[in-house]
Amino acid sequence: MLVETIMSEPVHCILPEVTLAELREIFSRIKYHHLLVARDNHLLGVISDRDVLRMSSPYLDTANATAHDQSLLETKAQDIMSTTLITAKKDTLIDAAAILLLEHNISCLPVVSMNGAIEGILTWKDMLKYYVYIR
Repeated sequence: MLVETIMSEPVHCILPEVTLAELREIFSRIKYHHLLVARDNHLLGVISDRDVLRMSSPYLDTANATAHDQSLLETKAQDIMSTTLITAKKDTLIDAAAILLLEHNISCLPVVSMNGAIEGILTWKDMLKYYVYIR
């Protein structure tokens, strides 16, 4: 079976200039854990809710927040996104995609076309659903 049968689409993409404050707001409203950073549907990076949490001060929104804590909110997605991109194609075998996730210790694979256009995303949850319910 191929990745295209279980990948999620459409994909929520953001621009590299999106700030940490905006990312925190986006992740508070959505149920998934990864956003693709792109320009003109060309993949530039991947950012997770964990990346956002790691860059956020634990003092934000408290009386102990400092000016430095607040200034972190202006950090751009391009400064915290993962740029070592491991991707898959729609015609990648699901088992091969699972191996990529495990070997690279990552939790999602952007799915791109031959010319690099974003076509979907495959997450570890998509894989788990496949192995538990479909296979």
